Amino acid sequence: MPRKPKTSVENQTAEDASTTSADGRVSAPEPKKKSRPAAAPAKKKKPAAAKKPSTKQPATADAEPAASRPVEPTDDEIRLRAYFLAERRHRLSLPGDSNHDWIEARRQLIEEAGR
Repeated sequence: MPRKPKTSVENQTAEDASTTSADGRVSAPEPKKKSRPAAAPAKKKKPAAAKKPSTKQPATADAEPAASRPVEPTDDEIRLRAYFLAERRHRLSLPGDSNHDWIEARRQLIEEAGR
């Protein structure tokens, strides 16, 4: 669609800044677009300095905090978990025996306690 030619606004005052088109319609003036200041260039980040190796001595087994040590489950907890593992193994006809169930139950309980 072609643009309409602009009409002369020489005789109009600042109060009456509306324009009249060729077909006689009066339209309000278009608001002036605000100019934005030029954007400042982005600052480059300095690369992080390499971390220095720790000077701490490796901890011995006696010096480990209690939270990082694996918690040993009780025999009753292992027995109960092994029972359910054996039930599942029999139901699904999986290979194994009660010793494997006991070892797997103990491993699962230690892993869960570590979380």
